Amino acid sequence: MTSREVRSVGEMLFDVDYLARQLLMDVGGDDAGTLLRSWPTMVAAAENLWASLPGRRPGVDARDRPITSLSAQAATIKSSLSSREAWPGQGPTNPRVDHMTQTLLNAAALVRRYGAEIPHEQTEAHRDLEAARTRIMHGLYLTAHAVNVALHDNGRVRVTDARESGRRVQLAQHHSPYAVAPTGVWVDRMSACENTARSYLTDRFPHALTGEAIRPVDDPGRLAQALANWDIQSHRALARDLAPANLLLITRTQGLIAGASMVLVDAAATAGVLEPSNRLIPAIAETGRAWSNLASRWGDLAYPGARLREPLARAAAEVRAAYRQFTHDTTTLATPEVIAAQPGLAQASVAALRAIEAGSELAYVVADMADTPDLTGPARALSRRAHNDVEAGLATPPAEGDVVWVPPGDILARRIVSLPRPAQEALAKSSATVVAASSASASAATIALANHPSTVRASQPEPRQSTVVTHEMAGPPISATPHHRR
Repeated sequence: MTSREVRSVGEMLFDVDYLARQLLMDVGGDDAGTLLRSWPTMVAAAENLWASLPGRRPGVDARDRPITSLSAQAATIKSSLSSREAWPGQGPTNPRVDHMTQTLLNAAALVRRYGAEIPHEQTEAHRDLEAARTRIMHGLYLTAHAVNVALHDNGRVRVTDARESGRRVQLAQHHSPYAVAPTGVWVDRMSACENTARSYLTDRFPHALTGEAIRPVDDPGRLAQALANWDIQSHRALARDLAPANLLLITRTQGLIAGASMVLVDAAATAGVLEPSNRLIPAIAETGRAWSNLASRWGDLAYPGARLREPLARAAAEVRAAYRQFTHDTTTLATPEVIAAQPGLAQASVAALRAIEAGSELAYVVADMADTPDLTGPARALSRRAHNDVEAGLATPPAEGDVVWVPPGDILARRIVSLPRPAQEALAKSSATVVAASSASASAATIALANHPSTVRASQPEPRQSTVVTHEMAGPPISATPHHRR
């Protein structure tokens, strides 16, 4: 750890895994070009970290063959992308993959700085190093699969557009019928990368991760510090940069805070640290659902290739790591009994409740962003969202019947367009739902904090220390001596 980065190497690797899973869940065809450009750089960072891990055998190590093969494949992809004729050509990279790349580089810097201190010949250290290699390869596997999904989706859009315009298109005969030109060749090459990573993970992933060393809770105040920093950075981002990408990260992280806090509160009630409440946990759960729903809407407005504020992204990563230290047992969610045995649970539960309490104010600020004039976003995502909102009854249907909210030409050209009225209306309603849910959970959290043992003790009046201090300064009280009693 350093003063700038308080996460351990293992926490960084878990965060890469988490970000890769997030990428895979909401990747789209418009991301294909940026993902492809970012892939070689991420592989290079992963190889750098892999090479920095201690305990490598001299000469050719069979464990290094998969990462070496991946590096060679990524190098050829990077060389091909430099050609002006090759799609997608030069252009922006993907910010989410770039963030994973930077995390891998930070981890490599820490290992190179302190790796010599690791007793890698010991069994526990050896198993932890194997788990680290597995984490690295799994992050690459998930990202390669995400790139493939984006390429297939891009091809599907091309086929759909061709059919709607009356043009004939030759479907592919392998991988997927939508692996058409110019994405088909990239599907082949990314599939090779994906298979290389998968071959390393086969029959290894669950077994290797059981040997992962878990960092003990040695700083009970870490979660409170992470949440306080997140509160500061989120408000700074909202005040200085209203980019939808930042709002997407803020709403997603607030949903994560609600979900992880619910786990901590349940464990604290199990341990007797917190009084059980029939209102608190359902209110927090509803708040988490509301934040997640709002996050999906801001995700439609985020531009492909939009950059995040670095302090905001770093603060969100530390929140995830600080919560996971309490909520997870190795690779799975810990049971309430396991969490209850963690040192510092009382302090962590207070920090979680205060974060839920503060979330109400942040919800109002985020809701104001929904009223920002001239909101824009990618044409295809906003067209789909507007029609879905009308069909779901989340927006007022137009009096003139079926309406094309986004011109087909804008969708075909992948332009940035203004937010359609139904999507704007549903965004405002979703923001109001977040405000209502956050206010309800904040009220329940306030009551729980008032009844929390640590806050109750803090609110109780102190004993009359002035008399005690005076007596100590003046010597023993007169009534305490037998001579004076007589």
